[in-house]
Amino acid sequence: MDLVRLPICRHCLSALRKQKPTPAILHRRFISAKTHNERLRATPTQPRKQPVQVLESLLVAARSAHTVSSQDLNALHTRVLELSSISSSQTGKPVEEQRLLYILEQFQALAADQIDGRHPKQETGSPARKQDHGKTATSALLGSVNARHYPSFISQASLLNTISERAEALLRHPDVFITPQILKLYVNLQTLLHQPSSLPDIFDLYARKPIPTTSPGSKSTTTYTTPSPSKINSAIPSPTAHRALASAIASHDLSLALDIITTTFCAPAYKRAKILRQAMIPLSGLVILPLAAWTLSSQYASFFQSSMSPGYATGVAFTGIMAYVVHVSTIGYVAITTSNDQMDRVTWAQGVPLWERWIREEERAAIDRVAGKWGFEGREQRGEEEGEEWGVLREWVGSRGMELDRKELMEGME
Repeated sequence: MDLVRLPICRHCLSALRKQKPTPAILHRRFISAKTHNERLRATPTQPRKQPVQVLESLLVAARSAHTVSSQDLNALHTRVLELSSISSSQTGKPVEEQRLLYILEQFQALAADQIDGRHPKQETGSPARKQDHGKTATSALLGSVNARHYPSFISQASLLNTISERAEALLRHPDVFITPQILKLYVNLQTLLHQPSSLPDIFDLYARKPIPTTSPGSKSTTTYTTPSPSKINSAIPSPTAHRALASAIASHDLSLALDIITTTFCAPAYKRAKILRQAMIPLSGLVILPLAAWTLSSQYASFFQSSMSPGYATGVAFTGIMAYVVHVSTIGYVAITTSNDQMDRVTWAQGVPLWERWIREEERAAIDRVAGKWGFEGREQRGEEEGEEWGVLREWVGSRGMELDRKELMEGME
């Protein structure tokens, strides 16, 4: 009987052609499986974290980083309170100037560290620095979640505000005598903190605050003497006044800028100080001039005894010397008091005496500086300013004997 050949599928054909495992191959497979199971028993497997667990771990890391930052701010806040309490530890005694300078310098250093983003008392590569880097990465991942759910009790803004308030309280303390150096550091500190609102009151306090003095016989008795606001010592130094005015202009507060000008450049003490420092030498020369001219005339007359009498020669020489010096001095005085190249938008009104113009030149320059910042920068647009603040500035300038944007001096109005 003939056998019938039936077709075979490709799967059966591949199974038939497959090499059967020999005992050696089976032994190797058994050994490898046994070794793999022993490794699994030796190394415990860790369960794979779910997305919820990953978010919780990030929140925990953010909370720990935030705690470190909060502790740093608390430490800085405590440091500020300790520094400000140094002056009050000796109640009833005048506080030393060096101690106040040290406190203000420390305040300025702490404020600069916070504003610049540096953290004092932390070295590069320290654990605290590494935790801060972790906080930055976590904040980048979570966005504002950390800021909303974990607010800080003491923030950088509140710390800087505390420094400003404590510094002002130090200068207002009755046992503190404000010196020019202390005033300079205070203005620099408030300028750094962008809080110049207290500067006009401190300038007025600088001129009127009672001076504490200790009696020589009793060290525990302190007496207070009221100074005169018109004395030369009560004048605000020019660099300090200009720094305060720049801070007010940067804050764009017109009333504050005008108050600073009033308490500094418009003060009678400032005008007296200018006369003493700048006009005393020329005035002293004019006082000594007659004596010096008479001495020179007498020496001149001795050389011309043959041609004219000594008295007549002395009178001619004295008259000539005095006339020459007086005329040259008058021309120089008029040239100095009438110079207007430095004027930009604010000029003197007609009828203001030349002497007053020279005395109040710093006041006019300060107002000119404010007007330049509040008005249009382009010269072709000047005179088109409007608004309540500009009207207040124009009225204030007019009440001080000055003019704002005189028409005949503007571009195209010649």
